[in-house]
Amino acid sequence: MRTPLPVRLTAASTAVGALAALATVAPALAPAAAAPPAAAAAAASAFAHVPSTTYGLTLNGRLVRFPIDAPRASQVVGQISGFAPTDSELVGIDFRVQDGKLYGVGDRGGIYTINRRTAELTLVTQLTVPLNGTQFGVDFNPAANALRIVSNTSQNLRHSFVTFTTTMDGNLTYGDPPGPAEGIAMAAYTNNDLDLGTGVTLFDVDTRLDQVVTQAPANNGTLQMTGTLGLDVGPRGGFDIYSALDDDGRTTRNSAYAVFRTDARGSALYEVKALTGEKELVDEFRDRQQVFDLAIKLAGS
Repeated sequence: MRTPLPVRLTAASTAVGALAALATVAPALAPAAAAPPAAAAAAASAFAHVPSTTYGLTLNGRLVRFPIDAPRASQVVGQISGFAPTDSELVGIDFRVQDGKLYGVGDRGGIYTINRRTAELTLVTQLTVPLNGTQFGVDFNPAANALRIVSNTSQNLRHSFVTFTTTMDGNLTYGDPPGPAEGIAMAAYTNNDLDLGTGVTLFDVDTRLDQVVTQAPANNGTLQMTGTLGLDVGPRGGFDIYSALDDDGRTTRNSAYAVFRTDARGSALYEVKALTGEKELVDEFRDRQQVFDLAIKLAGS
């Protein structure tokens, strides 16, 4: 198992600085020197569109597929089926680096692989701690081979794919003294690769504050605000990070995308700079599709 390490910027480092790894350069093997947030923000690169297929969940229980640069071209894969008796819907999806498969989490804690051609589920494991909340962020930590689940009730779970047990980590909190965070509904890790020298950073989206935050240490649940999104993102949405890889399978660039339901017209896809909150509209989804989560196909899979 890899130990999460800070990620190198051209002029950044710990706390906010080190967490600016998103949409920048490769992860480092050692911490960098400290720098103020302004320097870290300056290190963020321009928006970079990603050549990858993306999958989404809709509010009416369908799996959709679309090019990351053309959500208006989305196609319905099928109605999601194959739930265990206790589950009735998926609350989030993500790709797992270790096997390249698409996974989903059920509303009663079932964890499934998803057939990307048929939208049929196969139960593979079960959360051993009940979910608590109405909106959830779901993302795999590639370094720990574990699934992170956060919610709008400050819940912070970690499900190991080694022991297949669930740990209830520290509640999501802001500040000192800590205050509860009751709007976290999206989560995504950087550096989705299997390189032993690569570190990871966990970014969340607070839908009550319309704010990107870092969760570090992730197991403690400590949150720090980074970029304000500048729009009402709505209570349910999706957030994922695509990691471009070099020939050795090591991350060279991270690009973040989010699905927001900002009005009754449906959902729209944005590319986001997580450190600053700066965003670029990619496009709206066709036919007013109500998409509330997304998972970007891994590089090389």
